[in-house]
Amino acid sequence: MKDKLKLILLVDDNKDDNFFHKKAIEKADAAEEVAECVNGLDALDFLLNRGNYEGIGKSYPRPDLIFLDINMPKMNGWEFLEEYEKLSDDTKGGPVVVMLTTSVNPRDREKMKKFRITKDFLSKPLTESDVRKIVEEYIVK
Repeated sequence: MKDKLKLILLVDDNKDDNFFHKKAIEKADAAEEVAECVNGLDALDFLLNRGNYEGIGKSYPRPDLIFLDINMPKMNGWEFLEEYEKLSDDTKGGPVVVMLTTSVNPRDREKMKKFRITKDFLSKPLTESDVRKIVEEYIVK
């Protein structure tokens, strides 16, 4: 991929999914960094406290792209989006959130449309071609 994003944020409680999704992002050569959060509450904390996240001593930039699962403990994807909309613009991530889920419920796809920041609804697992398509369609113009 010609232009790399600074940071893609994966928000999913399934560590195996995060592992494979991170590999798809790496194969697409889409981002300099990939960060992972295990639920919506963790992702909000990440956005609010990007310096020294989880004690790793790295200061992360704002995510250019967030891949968000729906069903997670503590705070699900819908609850995250409701709280995300309340954040200041300098705290939020970039212009795109993509729902990445196993849900086949058509109501979830419709619900996604009520949030301005959500641009697409993909079924797991994320593939290299999915990553390229999302980046080219919504971010790199």
